[in-house]
Amino acid sequence: MKDKINIMCLYWVGDFRGRDFTPLDVHRLFQSVSKWIDRPFDFYVLTNDMTADTPGTKIELLHGDDWEGWWSKMELYRPDLPAGRTLYLDLDSHVVKSLQPILDFEGDLVLFNDKIRKHAAKHARRGEMGWVYRYQASAILFNPGEFVWLYEKFEQDWDYYIEHYRSDQDILGEWIPNQPTFPGRWLIKLAVLMKQGGNSEYLRDAILVTGQPKHDWFRKLESIEWFEEIAR
Repeated sequence: MKDKINIMCLYWVGDFRGRDFTPLDVHRLFQSVSKWIDRPFDFYVLTNDMTADTPGTKIELLHGDDWEGWWSKMELYRPDLPAGRTLYLDLDSHVVKSLQPILDFEGDLVLFNDKIRKHAAKHARRGEMGWVYRYQASAILFNPGEFVWLYEKFEQDWDYYIEHYRSDQDILGEWIPNQPTFPGRWLIKLAVLMKQGGNSEYLRDAILVTGQPKHDWFRKLESIEWFEEIAR
């Protein structure tokens, strides 16, 4: 039997740029992971609502009042998180194939590339607003405790970083730009997939499908029979 792994997500309660997750979203992710994982796992939920009805074990956010929304993902690098290889997944993620290639990928901290880098020139002005075209942080494979300095550095001047950067993934793109990355074909956006009407060619290599929380599409998959069948 393969070694146990940690699966972790962030359930920050509040309305942040149209992202208003609920406990049902945590259950949805847990079901998706459970279907496609090939080894025992512990499920952890970083949250600012310790009373929420969620699966797994809740871990209280230390800065939930100040680090809103995705900024609370900087707490993934706290020194007190459970030890062991860990895969973080955003709550709008759907697993559609075995997680084995992702879980067995080598590297102390692994993310996906930000595909928008290909169009960086088109969005050049965004660079002035703290956009760093390096990573897509909807999935992060890491070893807790090895990047505590990221948390400590952010904690020292968090209000400055939140004001001057778009998101946590841009912070990582600037501070640790040379991390290993997963093959891009393993990740696809739900919006792209829906436009293709379930074209099997687009799903051939995909392991994860990420939604768009502010559009609520990732919650309505029961009406997309071909997708619901593989994701749940």
